[in-house]
Amino acid sequence: MPGNKPKAQHFVQLAYLEGFCDPVPNEKTRARFLWVHAANQPVRRQRPKECAVENYFYCHEDKSGERSFLGETFLADLESDSDGVLKAAQCGVLPTTLRDRYTLTGYAAMSFVRTPAAKRHFDQATIDHLVQQIRDLVNDPLRHAAFCEAMEKETGKRWDPEETKRKLKAGRVRAAQTNRAWSLRQMAEMMMIFQEQFMQMRLLLLHANDAYFLTSDCPVRVHDPATAPLLRQGFQSFEMLFLLNREYCLAGVHSPSLARLELASDQVHKLNRALARQADRFVYSPFDAEYIQDELRKSQRNKLAAQGNDVIQF
Repeated sequence: MPGNKPKAQHFVQLAYLEGFCDPVPNEKTRARFLWVHAANQPVRRQRPKECAVENYFYCHEDKSGERSFLGETFLADLESDSDGVLKAAQCGVLPTTLRDRYTLTGYAAMSFVRTPAAKRHFDQATIDHLVQQIRDLVNDPLRHAAFCEAMEKETGKRWDPEETKRKLKAGRVRAAQTNRAWSLRQMAEMMMIFQEQFMQMRLLLLHANDAYFLTSDCPVRVHDPATAPLLRQGFQSFEMLFLLNREYCLAGVHSPSLARLELASDQVHKLNRALARQADRFVYSPFDAEYIQDELRKSQRNKLAAQGNDVIQF
């Protein structure tokens, strides 16, 4: 497979994942590896290139029916353009120019929206919105009648309002978003929105002094400041967290803050627990710890309990 047309596509950047490898390489092969945790699987050691991969995840069919790699090329170009600024942040140096700040926040926004979990969220939000529009339409006799009249003119076929309403209410359906090109376009649009949000924040670095940060298949955590819990004076809330590597984490805040905070091991431990809970399926870590599996199992149980019925009835 040519270099610009990879089958296995990383939804978390390979070079980024390498920053979370165990500092001690494999004792036999000397290869660098990650500890990979999942809720219902044994902990395993994997090389970064084997992690966070889905075949043709950023591809779609073009008008000729051929597989298009524009999405993969777009992300690869952004990764390349961000390389210098990202490496500086991973060494504890925040941007000092507006351009570099845009680059770093753009990389964080890209990391937030490019994952399978983000795709499912955007797809479901769109499905929910369209379903509600249909409900509103069929329950408004005047609008529904006007819609049916317009469809009759467009198709030349009879559209009876009562008949279409009866058919909609007669059964149950499941909705799925299958247009991959639309999903990729949505990802790019949402990336710009979140980049602007991150640009409005104060950026700071969290430094793990005597412990290591971990990351996951959802490496960016975003909070709505309007729903954040009230904290006692002297406590800091973070509206955005983006793990940079095992030593540094980028944070975004709306309140006054220092440019850098030194975290003790117990603080890193608490943050890692919270970050493990937000993972979709996998945590990628420079160490093995039983609490990671525990948090993933708890998170999975909570997700299953909160899962709604995806059957739609009008």
